[in-house]
Amino acid sequence: MRFHVSACAAVLSAANASAFSFSPLAAPPSSFSDRNNGPRAFAPPARPAFGLPSNTLTSRAPSSPTSSTSLNLAAGGGPEALDDFIATLSGTQSKISSKVGNPNLVKLAGVAAIPLSYVAGMAMTPSRRLAARAVGGVITAVTAGGVGKSFVEEDVRRSCPAAIAKRLLELGVDDPNISDGIARLREDYGVDEEDFGAMCTEVYAVYLAGMAKNPLAKTAELKEMAGLKAALGLDNLQTGQAHAEAASNFYRDVTRFTSVEELDDEDHPDRVSLDKLLFLSERAFRQGGETEEAFTFEFSRVARALGGLSIAEAMDRAKDVATPFYERALASTRAKLDSGAVSPDMLSRARTTLGIDDPEAKDMHIEAFAREVRSQLGLPEDDDEDDDDYDVNQDKRAMATDDSAQEKIDAMKAAAEAKEAEDTSGIKFAEGAFETLSKLQDVLGLSDEDADYEIAAATVDYWRTTALSAIEDAIAGTKSPAKAWEVILARQKELYLKDSAMKEMMTSMVMQALGRPLEKVNSFARVNNAAATYDGLIDAIAAKETCKEVLKAAGWSEFEDFEATCFDPSDRRSACGFITNLDRQNMYKMFFLRSVKT
Repeated sequence: MRFHVSACAAVLSAANASAFSFSPLAAPPSSFSDRNNGPRAFAPPARPAFGLPSNTLTSRAPSSPTSSTSLNLAAGGGPEALDDFIATLSGTQSKISSKVGNPNLVKLAGVAAIPLSYVAGMAMTPSRRLAARAVGGVITAVTAGGVGKSFVEEDVRRSCPAAIAKRLLELGVDDPNISDGIARLREDYGVDEEDFGAMCTEVYAVYLAGMAKNPLAKTAELKEMAGLKAALGLDNLQTGQAHAEAASNFYRDVTRFTSVEELDDEDHPDRVSLDKLLFLSERAFRQGGETEEAFTFEFSRVARALGGLSIAEAMDRAKDVATPFYERALASTRAKLDSGAVSPDMLSRARTTLGIDDPEAKDMHIEAFAREVRSQLGLPEDDDEDDDDYDVNQDKRAMATDDSAQEKIDAMKAAAEAKEAEDTSGIKFAEGAFETLSKLQDVLGLSDEDADYEIAAATVDYWRTTALSAIEDAIAGTKSPAKAWEVILARQKELYLKDSAMKEMMTSMVMQALGRPLEKVNSFARVNNAAATYDGLIDAIAAKETCKEVLKAAGWSEFEDFEATCFDPSDRRSACGFITNLDRQNMYKMFFLRSVKT
């Protein structure tokens, strides 16, 4: 028997193929020759989207019972999702592709236009002699038919998405050669640019959904996601499509097991995962340099896919994921402040990465500064006043009667009086606190006005207690006005209060110190108790002069006209502003008549 030269070459090439451990193959149904009816051609399978069989795109349930019902629900992150993706696609590959990892070797049969059954025939023939193996290959080719070129190429194409995923796993998204390595797959697998982009888009969507499956968000995932986009060579349009697909598939799979009512719970793990996907999408679109119109379009697609959210609600939920990251960055800033390792630029980069806008950042900076102020005072960082209010009002049913309401009010007053009676003289800033707060103010970029306000908010109650006690001691005669002012000034320095804050509060102190005796006098006058009214007014006048001397020691120009500042009868906020004209005339009449008699 004489062989054509090309057939002989094919046989010789097939002999080397035994190194790849070919197993006996059944002839694929692309075409075969029937001795009775002649050649009979079978149409190749229809070419679906992404170059994959349509069933792999619509239903990807792995055969293993331990696998997730969707590739997008692979637990543990992006790499684990790709493992599941590869495992599922392996069921769609032919035995040729699954046995031969090199796409160029698989395509060799089609390129040479020879029956690939020669190879299978030689693998089935046990003879070690080349001629015998060649005869076996010819017999098998004649009886079983060859594999057509078009089917081989299509089979190679179907293997490309899995190859992309495998290369990502082998090199990692941060490998410097990953982009070139994935780009070469397009040529190796004979995929046109459009289909290859669609395949990369799907791989990105699978990876993204795997990241969202793990509800624990990490800032490193933002870099990982950017590296994934660059590795796959996706543009903004393809990235937007991938996020929309991931959101749609992920929400579909989540709602198979979790009700919509459960997803309303912000602490539910699946709700946390959905919010994380919103956060990752928002960051991907912003960092991709999208215009505002393009961002709105792409992000709204993701929001609608995740349960029909409005873009405003989706943005709020994405910010709720970003905010804790920046809070931790601010806490770290406070902890490392003395090391010199923190700077405004570091916080600026963190805000850019997380998408924290300037107004929100300022509020968070002020809160961080306020926490540090309380820490330097030796106080709990969280002010518990709101908790106290909640404890009083949390059960409104307990106030159903007037008696119970009065009990609540009395209890609140008693608590307030006990708080005022508490000795707070030991609460003051630790040594070196001023330098620490100044550094933190600079790093946070706060104005002097903001910093002073937060210091005053944390300390003014403690200063007020000391100041009021000192004024009352001066009125009672146990302290001289000069000594009272000395105590007030020392407390001001301990609490880092500015004069501007003290001046406003001193007016309040005087009103409080003089308002109480005047209220008592007014009550005496209304019942025509002339003697008590006269004595009370004498004490009030003496107290006024004492307060005037205390403020005189301060040397503040605002109190040079003391009567106009603190005793303007037309100003309801003054010490005597609460007294009506009729009561004022009645009190004056009693005082005048009593003075004449004495």
